Amino acid sequence: MTGRSAFRCALGLIFGCLIARAQLAVFTFNGTSETPVGTAYNYGNIAAGASSTVRFRIFNNGNSPVTVYGPVVNGAGFAVTAINGTPPVNIPPATSTLNFFEFSVTFNGNGLGSGNYSASLQVSGPAIATISVLLLAAVPGVSAAPGQPPSLTATPGCSITATSITFAAVNIGSVGRCNFTLANPNSFGITISSIAVSGDPALSVQAPALPLVLAASASTQFTVEIKPVCGQAVYSGTLMINSTYYSSPYGLSGNAITPPLPAASFVFDAANVSSAQQHTVSIALATPSACGANGYINLAFAPAPNLPEDSTIVFLSGSTRALPFSIAAGSQQALISGAAAAAFSTGSTAGTITFSLSGPDIGATPPSASLAIAPAPLYIDTATASSQVLGQLNITVIGYDNTYSAGQMTFTFFDGAGRQIGQAASADFRANFQQFYSGRQMGSTFLMQVSFPVLGSCVPSATTSCPPNQVVAAVQVTLTNSAGQTQTGTLSFH
Repeated sequence: MTGRSAFRCALGLIFGCLIARAQLAVFTFNGTSETPVGTAYNYGNIAAGASSTVRFRIFNNGNSPVTVYGPVVNGAGFAVTAINGTPPVNIPPATSTLNFFEFSVTFNGNGLGSGNYSASLQVSGPAIATISVLLLAAVPGVSAAPGQPPSLTATPGCSITATSITFAAVNIGSVGRCNFTLANPNSFGITISSIAVSGDPALSVQAPALPLVLAASASTQFTVEIKPVCGQAVYSGTLMINSTYYSSPYGLSGNAITPPLPAASFVFDAANVSSAQQHTVSIALATPSACGANGYINLAFAPAPNLPEDSTIVFLSGSTRALPFSIAAGSQQALISGAAAAAFSTGSTAGTITFSLSGPDIGATPPSASLAIAPAPLYIDTATASSQVLGQLNITVIGYDNTYSAGQMTFTFFDGAGRQIGQAASADFRANFQQFYSGRQMGSTFLMQVSFPVLGSCVPSATTSCPPNQVVAAVQVTLTNSAGQTQTGTLSFH
């Protein structure tokens, strides 16, 4: 009876120990998948001077967290080369998505003679949760490396030599890919222990689960990708393939192309414009810009035939004909001098205003848009009549003539009763206007003053009144240019 009790207790202790040990499990991880490890892991044959790195993960399959120490490796050629965290590490329970502890162990055959090597890998936890794995590797002698290293070929579009691989130029915002075939040219199997890239973070590799045994004349495929980023044009790195007996490094290089701006258009606050106005323009892209861009929005003016330049047709900000614009990566809206739109003046000259973009990020055919400023009858801003000078009637007109052809005028006078006085007086001041506009490039704005001497008109005073029919009381002026006529309306003399 006592012996049975002792047997049951021992069996119970063994059973409890197995359950506790099962709380931690060790796997290898190749970047995409995990493979369980038993009591030993074999690195395989590693050529003298070559190395092989394996990523291990210790998983906690229990319902409570476990604190572990290490890892510790004892054995020639083996070393812990990376640890995710600082031991002691608390591994969350199985209910957590991060219920593992990761580290890397490298076997380096540099300086080692041919032969078999081993080491003990230990990760210590509670007494009932300690991991111990035997690591194995072999450095074969020169005679143990028969045949040839695995051959590497690439699909069209990627240039490959014995030591280097060059990507075709890749547009930023796209992904460049080199697809490779790794073949075993030998009559015996070889092990591919690792396929990895290093260097620029824009480079990455998608490889099958490793280590992988390639049978005689068998092959496998993998892909190296380059994802260029804005602001960087040149990329470089290294592709390293470690296999039985051989380590094969390849230099990686590639160039990125910054794509031109998507199709740009100018958006105006009005479809039809005319002289002496202010309007706004903005820049919109058909699709979001892959990268940020900078440049200038330019304004140009082409006057109608035989008319002068008009320097008053400018962007209001800075009184200039060029303003900087910027577009953020992923945006479809440009900022012009930091604002969503830019205001501009249409001046006072008939012609065509054209907007365009320039800069290093603009495509081969810069976008442009034009606004036509049509010829128009003379525009009157203000018109006044004065009789303050004795014996003289003065008429003043301020306006502009975007055709530069004003000069023919008709003056119709009225007495105090509103009756027209005699025939309308015609005058031709075209020579005067042409002289005024000669050499002028600041628009067609003018101030005109015409004086008429008056004889026999009654002049009222504080003590004397005048009959209505003896007073020149008002005038109406008709001004003519090549686009038509404009009237002042009736102007009263004061």
